[in-house]
Amino acid sequence: MTKDLRSFIAELEAQSPDDIARVSQPISPRYEITALLTQLEKRKQFPLLICEKVQGSDAPVVINAQASRRLMAMALQCEPRELARTFSERQGKPIPPVEMINAPVHEVIQIGDDADLAQVPLLTHYDVNAAPYVTAGIVVAVDPDTGVRNTSYNRLMMAGTRELRIFMAIGRHLWTLHNKLERQGRPLPIAIVIGVHPLFSLGAQAFTPATEDEYAVIGGMMGEPLRLVKAKTVPIPVPADAEMIIEGQILPHVRRTEGPFGEFTGHAVSQDERPVIEVTAITHRNNYIFQDVHAGYTEHKLMGAVPREAALIKAVRQTVPTVKNVCMPVSGNCRFHAYISIAKRTPGQAKNAICAAFAADMLLKHVVIVDEDIDVFDEEQVLWAVSNRFQADKDLVVIANAQGSELDPSAGPGGVNAKMGLDATKPLDGFAPELRVPEDVMKTIRLEDFLPRFSK
Repeated sequence: MTKDLRSFIAELEAQSPDDIARVSQPISPRYEITALLTQLEKRKQFPLLICEKVQGSDAPVVINAQASRRLMAMALQCEPRELARTFSERQGKPIPPVEMINAPVHEVIQIGDDADLAQVPLLTHYDVNAAPYVTAGIVVAVDPDTGVRNTSYNRLMMAGTRELRIFMAIGRHLWTLHNKLERQGRPLPIAIVIGVHPLFSLGAQAFTPATEDEYAVIGGMMGEPLRLVKAKTVPIPVPADAEMIIEGQILPHVRRTEGPFGEFTGHAVSQDERPVIEVTAITHRNNYIFQDVHAGYTEHKLMGAVPREAALIKAVRQTVPTVKNVCMPVSGNCRFHAYISIAKRTPGQAKNAICAAFAADMLLKHVVIVDEDIDVFDEEQVLWAVSNRFQADKDLVVIANAQGSELDPSAGPGGVNAKMGLDATKPLDGFAPELRVPEDVMKTIRLEDFLPRFSK
């Protein structure tokens, strides 16, 4: 079965129906869906949400497809703690795409003035938002010199029936491609992919060199060749099984106001002058499903965590081969904090791991290195290690005036910030013993035998 958003929903309904929630009554895309999601979030509940009757559109909205490690692990067919390792393995086995003549995403074709963004159920998440946004749009661009395809998530503000305004992180591949063509006075053709299998999403966020075709990486993540079809108005092959494609071009030397927008930090970023996309076509499946991301909350943070964790393991392992695992927790926006466990062999390894982590990911602000007996996915254990194994006068690393995220609300101009590394590992020359019940007693005295009510 082709891996697309519909097949993922069907698999989830068959295997874990409690992880899906459907809203059958009418609901507004302006604030109301976000209000529902926020209430679920406060209860630590993260079902894949399907809003079947969205006011102003015939299309249902799917959201929260990547709101938990459990959902992503189901997609990758691994344990939640093995997400980064499994991701890395699949990233290392790219599968080239295949091209088709006809495709589901071309069942409905709207070109030129027939392409109307007002007919699409774009969500307005918060009162601070200047307009509705595309939050689950994966932008595809092709390097005109090499033919290499690049994929990336970018926030996209609706500014008219055929106009979007885009935020691109400085220095990333899409920004570089646009910059190159803009210096030549040329627009950058793009395609915006909406409604995909979570494995497509994960592959689209992989950290790859600019020379690697990310469609092949996505194929490797999915375990099957990605099916492509020629776009209708731009020279880009697009995913045949996506729910929707918005075709267009990023105009050269045009900047218009974008924002404010509620970012992954849970804070609003202010207005600024951003590049403009002229929409040339919209194609979609019959009875398409529109996909959105719960901006500023867990899904928005978590969806990028696994690719970053995989990249971090690989990078730190170059310096410290005994890396065991990495977690970028939701508490750190899955961007700013990293907990890294190592099997410490030499006194300076933890600090080397700190330096390697900061060198690998400029968004990181705080890195905590712990021993392999600490579960990095259990924040209480990590903080326990900091409490019991860390002394600031000898275990703290501070780097001032470094490049960080421009979306960090506490950073200075251009995202310049301070970085902090904590060596919360035990010294190799002995440490206070921890309290342990003899293992044979732990095996003999079972909770279910003595207190069955508490063993469930």
